[in-house]
Amino acid sequence: MARTSRDAIAEIKAKLSMVDLARRYVELRPMGSRLVAPCPFHQETKPSFSINADEGTYYCFGCQAAGDIFDFYGRINGLDFRESLEALAEETGVDLPKFQKGDNFAPKQVSHKQEMMKMHEIAAHHFKQNLQKSELVKQYVQERQIAPEIIERFGLGFSTDSWQALTDIFKRSGFNLDIGVECGLLVKSKNGRYYDRFRNRLMFPIRDVNGRTIAFGGRVIPSLDDGESAKYMNTNGTPIYKKSQQLFGLDVARRSVTAQKSIMITEGYMDVLTLYQFGYTNAVACLGTSFPEEQVKRITELSKNVELLFDGDNPGREAAFKACGKLLVKGMSCHVVLFPPEDDIDSLLKGKGKEVFENLREKSTEGLNFCIQTLKKRSPKDAVEWSREFLGQIEMPELFQPMASKLALGLGIDEAELRLGVVEQKKAQSARTPLQTSENAKQTAPKKKTMDADILTVATRYPHRLQTLQEMGADLILESPNAKAYWDKLLHYSEDEILAFLDNAEKSFWVKCRSADAPPRNNEEGELEAIRHLIHAKQKKSYVQSVITAVRESGEDSQKAYLRALYEAQGRNNV
Repeated sequence: MARTSRDAIAEIKAKLSMVDLARRYVELRPMGSRLVAPCPFHQETKPSFSINADEGTYYCFGCQAAGDIFDFYGRINGLDFRESLEALAEETGVDLPKFQKGDNFAPKQVSHKQEMMKMHEIAAHHFKQNLQKSELVKQYVQERQIAPEIIERFGLGFSTDSWQALTDIFKRSGFNLDIGVECGLLVKSKNGRYYDRFRNRLMFPIRDVNGRTIAFGGRVIPSLDDGESAKYMNTNGTPIYKKSQQLFGLDVARRSVTAQKSIMITEGYMDVLTLYQFGYTNAVACLGTSFPEEQVKRITELSKNVELLFDGDNPGREAAFKACGKLLVKGMSCHVVLFPPEDDIDSLLKGKGKEVFENLREKSTEGLNFCIQTLKKRSPKDAVEWSREFLGQIEMPELFQPMASKLALGLGIDEAELRLGVVEQKKAQSARTPLQTSENAKQTAPKKKTMDADILTVATRYPHRLQTLQEMGADLILESPNAKAYWDKLLHYSEDEILAFLDNAEKSFWVKCRSADAPPRNNEEGELEAIRHLIHAKQKKSYVQSVITAVRESGEDSQKAYLRALYEAQGRNNV
């Protein structure tokens, strides 16, 4: 019998437990029958993240994140289900089947992305070979004091001045060159000719958390600079690369970040290489200074302690200021290392040594203090406006008061004036949130305390009894479109694979129905009988309502017959 994706999923789960996977990222401790930890997906002070070892699932009582090992691994590393499946299959030594037409994992999209990934793999190998062959480039990296092991660890390469070298490789390999254009490796001219995008540059592979190359950054080689080229050329957004979601060097730094419980954030590729070379193995680069929300989210999932290492010039300080604000409102602990204006990480470590760098780290400024220092150089009006906006974005209520007091004291502003309007704004937001959450839940998951929820709760707890429920007519009783859609998924997918096909609200519903906090699943027949009773009552009520409507609409001659039927339906026979 041909091997299926369901077989692979079950085998991976048998080899890798939810507990073992989670322990790589959070510190689990026992609490009753559960294992709990602070949630890695949102900021909190209490351990609301819980693992059900028997089910192989997790659930957060704070943010309602829920799922199995594939969902957890994907959330942590920014991967979709297919990518998580591939990564965990490779780790556990499980062979994945070839996905055929009609497979549930969107084969066309996967094939398209896989072709892009393969093209990047070939490009990375090509660039590495070019570097080894070029004496000029090897001399340049020696002058930059980049150690050979760093070149190898980060996969550095070189794009020659050829317009067709990579293009010809793709042609010989049978790749669709338009896909090469789409993923940023090639360019297509107006007359339809394809040519290499990167030329005469030191190449930095940008890799996903699993070490697969998904993009490139290219730095111009000074001796080959034509005076018209930008210093850096980077891959733009593609189907496999979103700059706002990636951190350069994370594939190398992830284990150190987890072990050290802290992360260094820098501005550029060379900064990461230099830090790693000097023993700072928990450093990543943010691929730009805009610090979008996706990167902030990724950083908060990796560590609660952040060290910002930006250039000491005005743009670097402004970038650090913006980053601090975005991290602090999430409850992060962050410090800013201030470099002299004439130095960056690379020049300071290589020119002045590790001791000078360590002295700067010891004198680092706590994030909110850095913001206060920056605001003091601005107008009082701007400082108050920024502070109010900042306070309004704080996600953890227990942080609001101390931060408001610290800002007021540091800026010399009356605290009551600073808080003016902010508390009312947050109260209004809090009042709206439950309504918004409820509205969203109505669209994606069965509501509590409804017949839909009662039926689906039992169906989720005992999916092997779906046929019994169908014989009762349970699927015909379901009212909401979302409840019907969830029922269809229960019918279609096995217990091992279903979480891959549920949306977030449905995952939460599934996990809660089967969690350690739910009633023990030792009264299967009793719960099914309760559903049978509910369905019977619903059918009886519906019949009675139909008779009442018929009585109202019928003529006088028919009313007596309808009334007799109504009394019988209600259990009365005295007509």
